[in-house]
Amino acid sequence: EDDGNPLVVKENKDHQVLDTLDAEGSCIFTRTRGAVTEKGLWHRYVHVWVLNLPDSAVLMQLRAPEKKRFGGMWNCTSGFVMSGMPSLEACKHHLDTESGLRYEDHMYEFVFSCKNTSVANGEEIKQLIDVYVVSLKRPPELHKIYYDIKEATELKYVGIGELEQAYQNQDPNFVLVSTPEYARRLFHFLHKKIRIYIEMLPKIDSDEERHNKKGQQLLDRIGDVNKLRRAQDLGVVVEPCKRIDAYSESVWHRAVHVWVFDVESCRLLLLLRSPKKRHFGGRWNCSTGHIKMGDPALPTALKSVKDDVGLGNVTENDFEYLFQTLVEMDTGGDAFLKQVVDVYLLSVPNEETCPVIPDLTSLSLAKGEVDQVMYLELDRLQEVYTTSPPPHDFVVFPGDDYQTRFFFNLRQRHKKYLEKVAEPPMF
Repeated sequence: EDDGNPLVVKENKDHQVLDTLDAEGSCIFTRTRGAVTEKGLWHRYVHVWVLNLPDSAVLMQLRAPEKKRFGGMWNCTSGFVMSGMPSLEACKHHLDTESGLRYEDHMYEFVFSCKNTSVANGEEIKQLIDVYVVSLKRPPELHKIYYDIKEATELKYVGIGELEQAYQNQDPNFVLVSTPEYARRLFHFLHKKIRIYIEMLPKIDSDEERHNKKGQQLLDRIGDVNKLRRAQDLGVVVEPCKRIDAYSESVWHRAVHVWVFDVESCRLLLLLRSPKKRHFGGRWNCSTGHIKMGDPALPTALKSVKDDVGLGNVTENDFEYLFQTLVEMDTGGDAFLKQVVDVYLLSVPNEETCPVIPDLTSLSLAKGEVDQVMYLELDRLQEVYTTSPPPHDFVVFPGDDYQTRFFFNLRQRHKKYLEKVAEPPMF
């Protein structure tokens, strides 16, 4: 009976001939694909990662549920290498047949080979995997990509940060290579490609691309910061300055940092700034905002998280003021930043406006401002802050004052939350 769904005719590929390998990776004889998988023999395999450079993401496909191995799981383009075939030709074949994408040989960068064993449906799989990356400055839009419904049911670009989290958490929704060196070498290469791409971009801030409107915003210029006691102490505010001048002339001005804190799991929501941003472009940070002339800090904090990630239900009552500090640092955009920063905490979940921890896929990212989001454990962020020199892909605010007060405050909040949930219910 026709239920309106397309008929999927499964092709039997067990007759395909593969090279089988010894423990050193040398070809010893040929066998059919069915015999190789049934007997758990070593064979050759390829992974092709299509890297979306502007979005710092990779193209992944949701394997068709009827697939014999790893059905219903997310994976890169992958496939067997036929007997006598170079692995590059296998990559081109699988990418073409599975998603209709065709690229010249020089676009395929061989990254490494590794041996891997896994188990699927009770069968032991032994593979020597050749890993290739195709890096694209103009990646295809998803709706324009053909894909074989016998192989996949959906395509999407997955942020590299999200994929790294999948490996860290051993997410069962992803096909993950168990050999430790695989993830280490893959992410090292992907981050390197993105870093090179970002460095080659024209140093044009996305603010300026929008006709420099933000650059003309007026900010309160702070005079003698040594006399400052709190952000609302207008006795130290002198004549206003344009935002663009605050950067180019290193003028003290006011700003907010907003850290969205998953108090249950003790992790933080981080935002990857667009690589087009002149200041801190292509780097992970919290939500930030400039305080306009005469404005208080709290409404700016609220506006920042609404604009950056679309948290529209939260109110000013959900924000907790942590401390105020001075930040002086190089932005990486030919400017030396001087800010008086009010640091706020937005803890989730909360009973009133955010009863569940926001899912990454539900967030609405500001176009041209935020490219990706991820949750990062507090311990991992502290490692980032204490590494010298700090990783290039994170914004790390300098000075012991910020770091000591920040990590102490968040650990206290997490401890209090655990004590609260452990309390017996009141009747």
